[in-house]
Amino acid sequence: MSRRTTPPAKFTCTFHVNAILLSTNLILLLFMLVGTLSTEEESVFVNALPMPPIWVLDKLFTSEAKKAARREAERRAKYFVFETPAGELEIKKRYVYYATFVLIALITQFGPLFIAYLFSDKRRKRKKRSGNRPGRKDALDVVVVGCGLPKRGVGWFHLIQLLDLPNVNVRAVVENNRPKGFDNLVQSLQARGVVCVASLADLDRFTKRTLCFISDRSNNRNLILFRTCLEMGASAIYLEKPGAPTVKQLEDMKTLAERRGVAVYIGYNKNFSSYVQNAVKLSRQVDDSHVFWCHSDPYTEYNLPAVFAHNPEGLMKSMAIDELAILVTYFNVCVDNIFRFTVNTKEKMTKRVTVRKPGSPTISMTDFSRAAFKIRTNDDVSVSVMADRCGGNFSFAVVKDGSGKEA
Repeated sequence: MSRRTTPPAKFTCTFHVNAILLSTNLILLLFMLVGTLSTEEESVFVNALPMPPIWVLDKLFTSEAKKAARREAERRAKYFVFETPAGELEIKKRYVYYATFVLIALITQFGPLFIAYLFSDKRRKRKKRSGNRPGRKDALDVVVVGCGLPKRGVGWFHLIQLLDLPNVNVRAVVENNRPKGFDNLVQSLQARGVVCVASLADLDRFTKRTLCFISDRSNNRNLILFRTCLEMGASAIYLEKPGAPTVKQLEDMKTLAERRGVAVYIGYNKNFSSYVQNAVKLSRQVDDSHVFWCHSDPYTEYNLPAVFAHNPEGLMKSMAIDELAILVTYFNVCVDNIFRFTVNTKEKMTKRVTVRKPGSPTISMTDFSRAAFKIRTNDDVSVSVMADRCGGNFSFAVVKDGSGKEA
């Protein structure tokens, strides 16, 4: 995305005009001060200098008769040494001229700057500053990219939480695929000052510290969105798990972020939930323990086409990825450390289905609606996982001892 880095022509023109005016005013002020501070004991050249402000104003506004009278008064008074009431009056007139000159100098010097500011891009951008808390200077600007379905999309859940945080200013929501019911959300967000756009290109470049919340899951758009956020000036980026469809893309994204000094986070927040912490702690207190992790979503068979289309990376990378992250973090499960991997093939535990892609009667999609498997590592650690898209809205863990009894 290209951005203009050179100053606009109107700014350059205003700068040159003010530079010329500043030089002129400084020269006139110098002549005025020299004439004011000079005395008859000083050099003939200094005393012979005309008073620039009076000379300029005389040329513009004074009649010939008044000019002659003033020249005679100056000749008799030797500039500022007066002994008559007429001389005192002349001094007062000079102060009026000086004040007038200073006023004209200020207007000519700062007038163009003020006019340029009124029509400047910076002032217009200040007027357009958006967000639900634009007045809080200490608030972090956040842009949510990929909101998804209200009450269903993970981006929507993040958005609702961010709107309630007092130190966060939700600046904008970016969603190019506006599903049914999204218009009502747009209206409510706009009423709170949040801008809703279809593309990041519709937003101005970030000027404050900004966190980009990319909740577009891990389809092929993630890398493009990630690059765009970096070019827009994001200070930090939060990626919804797993961040990208391939490890190679994750590595490329990491390299790009490191070059720009941008912090990147991936949302495996379930690792820190209380039930996970309690289950891990209990499993380490039980000899020859086995931990069963269950993750269930509240969809129905009717919703599966939309779910598969929204999560093309599949159940393992979009849903069971939370449990896989737990296994990696707390049980040292990795490819090189797996001793045995067993899939529970019973239909009530594992089921693979094929559905039609929404809006396309000829394209089909195949994925698991539920899946269950067990892992034993080379360290003799035993864990199992079940993920079910249509089982209800809950997650839990069960810890068993070596005999199969629940601890």
